[in-house]
Amino acid sequence: MIKQFFKYFALPMFALFVPFIIFLSTTLYAQLADTPWPMFRHDIQHTGRSPYLSIQKPVLKWAFQTQGPIFSSPAIGEDGTIYFGSKDTKLYAINRNGSLKWAFETQGEVDSSPAIRKDGTILFGSWDSHLYAVNPDGSIRWKYKTEGGIISSPAVANDGTIYVGSWDKKLHAITQDGNLKWTQKTADHIVSSPAIAPDGIIYFGSGDYYLFAMKPEGKAIWSFGTRYLLDASPLIASNGDIYIGSEDAKFYALQPDGQAKWTFDTVYDIDSSAAIDTDGTVYFCSGNNSIYACTSTGKLKWRFETGGSVISSPAIGADGTIYVGSRDKKVYALNSDGSLKWVFETGDAIES
Repeated sequence: MIKQFFKYFALPMFALFVPFIIFLSTTLYAQLADTPWPMFRHDIQHTGRSPYLSIQKPVLKWAFQTQGPIFSSPAIGEDGTIYFGSKDTKLYAINRNGSLKWAFETQGEVDSSPAIRKDGTILFGSWDSHLYAVNPDGSIRWKYKTEGGIISSPAVANDGTIYVGSWDKKLHAITQDGNLKWTQKTADHIVSSPAIAPDGIIYFGSGDYYLFAMKPEGKAIWSFGTRYLLDASPLIASNGDIYIGSEDAKFYALQPDGQAKWTFDTVYDIDSSAAIDTDGTVYFCSGNNSIYACTSTGKLKWRFETGGSVISSPAIGADGTIYVGSRDKKVYALNSDGSLKWVFETGDAIES
């Protein structure tokens, strides 16, 4: 009987097992890449935190000229290739020495920041209403069409699902192959880039003044209302708290159930996305030219003033140095106590 069992069932069992292995492998390569900076704000929780030490003195290595302003923030591939978009309608791939590797042209400005998958695919949106998936050699893999421009930067979940907002007033959940899973309708445009918690919950802001929390299957859990546009992107702390700034000049800390823990007034609008240090200190910027550092309980630690409004989002080095660009044409490096480490001047306002 045992021999007969294996004779009749061994092959079918193996046949069922092979597709299962293929599924796991395909999903693995559709996840976010493990590179120095694979997406907007570094990771799907949007911590803005780098695992690498900071430079102690800024020295210009090279500069690369595009044909339009750059609002898109760069992502870095496994081989050191730097990817970013420009208002000249192109996504650029730049070698580590600053030379052009390739440029991929769309039919609209590229303000969306790219995300890189483990298989090397680069995902980004364009004002031409498409989310693009481009191979590492610059050839197109697929494109997905929405009904509005895509400024939002895509986030790649652990199961390979891609989440991105659009000017068509919808959050789109897209399969790793570029097919629609579901959409969530809001009352206004979505510029905010979605963040994904370890439990799979997706958070994003909308121009309708609300922050939304969504289950991976497409069901809304809750929404939290502010008094003006939520174009900034949310940050998820290790304890599950959600941080986001609004153009109502307030910075919000929310519990995972959507209840407010505290708010902080900046007087001017907040378009910048926040960063969080390993000790729980939260850094965010405002249109009043300032960079703020607050404790996890909402107490101000320090404030640093630049010479222009700050839309650029801060990044944190492994040694605690905070980097941020300002519309005063300067990149600032600050120590964790808020003192100036160094400043580097560029040729124009920094919004990337």
